Amino acid sequence: MRRPNFVGWVSRELRYLSGENTLNLRRLAFLAQNNVPRLWERLVFYTIATCRVDRLKTFLYRDDLAAELDEICEKVGSANFNDPCSAEHLQLPPRYDKVLLSYKAAYRKIDARNASKMLRWEKSVEIQKKKGVSNAQICQALGLDAGNINAYLKYAQIDRVSLEKATDIMKYLYSIRA
Repeated sequence: MRRPNFVGWVSRELRYLSGENTLNLRRLAFLAQNNVPRLWERLVFYTIATCRVDRLKTFLYRDDLAAELDEICEKVGSANFNDPCSAEHLQLPPRYDKVLLSYKAAYRKIDARNASKMLRWEKSVEIQKKKGVSNAQICQALGLDAGNINAYLKYAQIDRVSLEKATDIMKYLYSIRA
């Protein structure tokens, strides 16, 4: 699992919230001004990150949103959205901060998954040594690739298995009678 970059993440959010598989600024601006209020903040960040603010302004018919767009552009300036920590110092309205917090959560999700896998690895190795189970037995019982399991259990290369497989290994080791 890789960390998301900001433009990719906000693009997925726009497609999801709009219910359409498009990044057409005209269509998204229409939806944001009429039907889907949560779409607006993400659309603003998308246009700032992709340098398309002027194009978005041509599709706005609500003056309040155009003024808000100008205000957010001033505050953001040339912030690097790919690093969620760099955007913490911005003084944005709460609804815009929510969007950045959502991105930060998605960005840090990989750290949480890796921490969970590391905990499972520690417990699995402890149980494996206590019960005397070989890596080959685990691979055969669960139908897993021997190279990945060996790298995971012997060298703690947690990126070689998914969180689900790490959980399966740990459960299997718990279920074995000593």
